Amino acid sequence: MELCNALEPQLKRETRRSNAIPVQVCSTLGFLATGILQREIGDRNQDGNVRFGKTKSIKCKHAVASSSGDSSLLLLSRDGSVFGVELSEFADPRPLQNFFKKRIIQVACGDQHSIVLIEDGQALSWGSNARGQLGLTLPETSVVPSPTPVAALSGVPLVQVTAGGAHTLALSVSGTVFGWGQNDAGQLGLGDMTDRYTPVTVDSLNLKKTVSISCGERHTAVLTKGGVVLTFGSGGCGQLGHNSLLNELTPRVVAELWGAAVTQVSCGSNHTMALVGPTKKIYSFGRGEEGQLGNRLTTDCSVPLPVLLPHEDDWSIMQIFAGGNQSLALCSLSQEPVKDLPGIVTALDMDTIDFWLSKCQKPKLWQQIRKKIKDMFSSTSSLNASFLDRSDDKHYQTSATCSGLDLVLLSTALAKLATKAKVLQEVETVIRDCLLPSLTGQPVGFEGLRVYYLLVELLHVPQLQQLSMGVADALLSLHPDRVAVLVGLWSRTPAFYRSAVETFCNVSRKHLSSLDVENRERTNLFMKTAGVLQRLHSASSKGSRCLADSVFHVTTVINTIETFVELCSLKAEREHRLIYHVEVDNDGLRIINNTNYYFRILLSLVKYPCILPVECKLKLWMYHLINATNLQPGRIQFNVHRGTVLKDTLICLRTSFHDPRLKLKVKFLEEDGLDDGGVSLEFFNTLAKELKEAEPQILEVNKEGVAWFSKKVAQLTDEFFLLGTLCGMALYNQCLMNIPFPLALFKKLLGLKPTLDDLMELSPTVAQSFIKLLDEDEEEAVRDLDLDFGGDAEDLDLLPNGKSIPLTKVNRQKYVDLQVDMVFSRSVEHQFKEFERGFLRGCPSPEWRMFLPDQLMTLLKGEEVFNWDDLRQNAAYEYCTPNDEIIKNFWRVFTEFSVEQKKDFLKFLTGTDRIPKVRSSSIMIIIKLTRYPQPELYFPMAETCFWILNLPNYSNIQTLRQKLLHAVEFCDGFGRK
Repeated sequence: MELCNALEPQLKRETRRSNAIPVQVCSTLGFLATGILQREIGDRNQDGNVRFGKTKSIKCKHAVASSSGDSSLLLLSRDGSVFGVELSEFADPRPLQNFFKKRIIQVACGDQHSIVLIEDGQALSWGSNARGQLGLTLPETSVVPSPTPVAALSGVPLVQVTAGGAHTLALSVSGTVFGWGQNDAGQLGLGDMTDRYTPVTVDSLNLKKTVSISCGERHTAVLTKGGVVLTFGSGGCGQLGHNSLLNELTPRVVAELWGAAVTQVSCGSNHTMALVGPTKKIYSFGRGEEGQLGNRLTTDCSVPLPVLLPHEDDWSIMQIFAGGNQSLALCSLSQEPVKDLPGIVTALDMDTIDFWLSKCQKPKLWQQIRKKIKDMFSSTSSLNASFLDRSDDKHYQTSATCSGLDLVLLSTALAKLATKAKVLQEVETVIRDCLLPSLTGQPVGFEGLRVYYLLVELLHVPQLQQLSMGVADALLSLHPDRVAVLVGLWSRTPAFYRSAVETFCNVSRKHLSSLDVENRERTNLFMKTAGVLQRLHSASSKGSRCLADSVFHVTTVINTIETFVELCSLKAEREHRLIYHVEVDNDGLRIINNTNYYFRILLSLVKYPCILPVECKLKLWMYHLINATNLQPGRIQFNVHRGTVLKDTLICLRTSFHDPRLKLKVKFLEEDGLDDGGVSLEFFNTLAKELKEAEPQILEVNKEGVAWFSKKVAQLTDEFFLLGTLCGMALYNQCLMNIPFPLALFKKLLGLKPTLDDLMELSPTVAQSFIKLLDEDEEEAVRDLDLDFGGDAEDLDLLPNGKSIPLTKVNRQKYVDLQVDMVFSRSVEHQFKEFERGFLRGCPSPEWRMFLPDQLMTLLKGEEVFNWDDLRQNAAYEYCTPNDEIIKNFWRVFTEFSVEQKKDFLKFLTGTDRIPKVRSSSIMIIIKLTRYPQPELYFPMAETCFWILNLPNYSNIQTLRQKLLHAVEFCDGFGRK
């Protein structure tokens, strides 16, 4: 069953019987010094002894390894060639076809299948696939006649393959074990007995530092770097060594060998051997009827017992091999360790790079170097095996939190590579033409993601930035789950992650600044690099965010917007000429085309919100809304009474069909005032106040003033849907709906999960108690709380049968997470779904999703904190100047106002006491001086739609103060005297 390596000494047959103790040679299969394999053909006599006939010789020069199954034999030569032999025919070895033109470093045979390992870490298999042992996505009955790559392991840097009866295992350079094929006895170690038809990770062996694997007929043995042996699978003959004949479905430590510093393991059909190198002892266990255990017995043994070796003090045991029913130990007078023949998996290192750089100018060597560069940089497996962090075996810790790479070494090596243009150009060509097209969207395991570190690091080299489109394509083709894992790994090294993000930001800026309507390729380049940034940001947002949002910003977007604004102005001038039938020249047509081109670019930017500073998002949001409403002629008309605004609005929504894409116009009955924006602002401001006090209760407002969905839904029908509709309509019409929802609502609308921090906003006392629970050090103190995962009389259980699951220190984090989920999700599941459905109907433009949760909240609710000095600095004037006495008096009076009075003034002037986010960065009121013969008879008036204050020409500050305060305090209604 097991691979046999390099039997250099001549093997001499000393006996023709089965032996229960080791003799000088206890195998009937071995290599001669000339590379001739001898196999003796025989059967048993009546005494049970083996009776031999002829000895067949098979010539194979420089054979260094072999493996045999039921009907075939594989020979591996020193130069990496593989030869196959049909044992039934005993013909001369035939070279196997269809291999890649690379060296083979390992061969292994099962009963009816074979697998080999290439020097770059790829595996190829062929033979019967009856139990999925080939690892290929083929029908069970398939027989594959020629070596075929195990595509599911593409990119994984494998260092060993081994084959059992009908199952196969593979080992990666960092100790990850993969298994596939027959699993009826648990021989794959996956915890079940279901066959696997493609490779899967044996998760229970992760981080165990596995260095060797071996398969028997239906069992498996694993050796860790610390000398620990684990076995699993069939135990019917005791071959697992657990003092039991039971099967094991998951890896279990062989307790009798604990602490023995085992250095090698090998499995026969139903027995296992283990070598303890320092003590020169071999232990064996399992089937012994053929004497294969070497302990003078021919009975099975279920615990490891020493093999009775000859007393040869000068001999060192170099290797052990377990055949079907035989065992063999390779001994030598030399104390040197056995050589790794014919080679190990190829990896890029500093010595290789130094050789390339120093010899690349020599024509004879350059062709060899070019081939090596192509072999190395076209192989994902080789690159994933390169630049490993071998200090303290850190690469064995490869997981979702550790890449196993030495990033300093990686950066240094690639920087050195960039010092020779000739070599660098060859590397670029191979990566572009070979490596990037070969990458898959679902790399296996964590080791399969290492190549993306190298690709991003390469983009730091200025000469290689032209690879950015190919690298972007590779990252965009990754499955979202793989991106999340990759970002999780990068976030563990913030400096690298930040560098990666900045690299794509820089490339995006470069492409964005060179946009040209005549060169659409630049547009595609920008969209792809922006897409990468968005994927990285999205994955980061769902995990532990380690970079500020501003790091992802492509600040030159603001320049693109300014260019668009300038083009719009020039376009308007040219289109004005067309109205009067003035011919537009070629320059005018170019301006019109460029404007349309830039507008399409801007509209598409909402797909990549992470690159946009908030001021850019607000401008794009306005462009989208203007474009959407201009495309839809008509309007929605709400006629309501001020005293029954909520009741009238709900009637309008329930009884009339409204196209939500139309612009909303509001009319307060029995009041003057046309709605050019200001009336709608006041309408939603009034609605928000009434909704908080509505009966039956739609919202529950806590003592901190934060509102959440009511759980009392018995008397409610469609109120939550209509509430969502009104909030969506407010957003779509650039109005404010100041309902004091917590940030958690906006997270949920954007598909993000609320956290304990969000609970602090809604229920600070409860949140504080959970924080205290998580900080508790004593297990007893946690248990004394006498809590469980059940619910109270009103709430659901946190878990099924939660009353029977007590709270402990181990499960407290899960308890807190479930409590937060109960508050924000499970307890109001119906309410939120209806609200969300209404919100999507009320705001049919999906571009609102480009905002972050806090930005979306401010966009809907407006800004409460405002720098009042900005109001004066940004003010404009009509029929007066800032130096006029009446204007100076106005600002003196305004400065004297309390904060609440200033908010009332804002409501009087704009229709709301909060600042719309879309205007907050450039809010500007207009003060228009109105001259009357008797100004004392008039009050100030506001044109709320345009933020214009009509100020009579009062003669003194006292009159101005009195009239302004009166107007502000009694401002409800439009056109009232």
